[in-house]
Amino acid sequence: MIQAFSAKGKLSIAVILLAAAVIFVAAIGIFANAPAEAAEEKAEKKTINVSGQSKVTASPDFATISLGVVTEDKDAKAAQKANAGSMEKVIGSIKALGIADEDIQTSNYSISPVYSYNKETGESMITGYTVNNTVNVTVRDLSKVGSVIDAAAESGVNTSSSIRFGLSNYEDYYNEALKNAVLAADRKAKTIADALGVKLKGAVTVNESGGYSPLLNYAVYDMKAEGVGASTPIQAGQLEITAYVNIVYEY
Repeated sequence: MIQAFSAKGKLSIAVILLAAAVIFVAAIGIFANAPAEAAEEKAEKKTINVSGQSKVTASPDFATISLGVVTEDKDAKAAQKANAGSMEKVIGSIKALGIADEDIQTSNYSISPVYSYNKETGESMITGYTVNNTVNVTVRDLSKVGSVIDAAAESGVNTSSSIRFGLSNYEDYYNEALKNAVLAADRKAKTIADALGVKLKGAVTVNESGGYSPLLNYAVYDMKAEGVGASTPIQAGQLEITAYVNIVYEY
């Protein structure tokens, strides 16, 4: 009886071990096939990559003018004092035209030595100092831009000044351009899908970029040049707002 029981026990153990081995091999097969199946599923993902662009134009509603005063003297304090006096007159004349304090901002202030080179000795020595003070002035009434330039020139501005025009409600125009860019990209994707005889599932990724640039509305004025009169003509022109999108659709 003991020998018979032992034989049965050995048989049961063998069966259990065989079953465990089968399960183990099957598990290995499942895990081994999982990455392959995932890769196959990923490879089967089909996409269409399209881009869209749109532009809108708008009239600027403010201008930023850069105005500077440069003074030079043998003494640094004298050059600084002269510069401060001239810039004070410039700011006073600008404010008299209705420009608010918050629309006048210093963008650069520097004191630099002026050197003289002696050819005989090969040495350089300081002969004076230059003070440069520049302010950015935002003019929200474009009809006053010319008057601001004239007043600044008459008050002491003696460096070249640039004018940049902008939009206070830029986001509204950009969003309009962005919407049109997306619609343009969508039309492209649908056209491609129809030609291929497939159906779009939806957008997978969307990337956008854009900005605005002037259309012939950038000017530079030399306040030291002759002929700067009392009625400087200013043309604001138009701004071009552009939006770009890149969209990947799955089908």
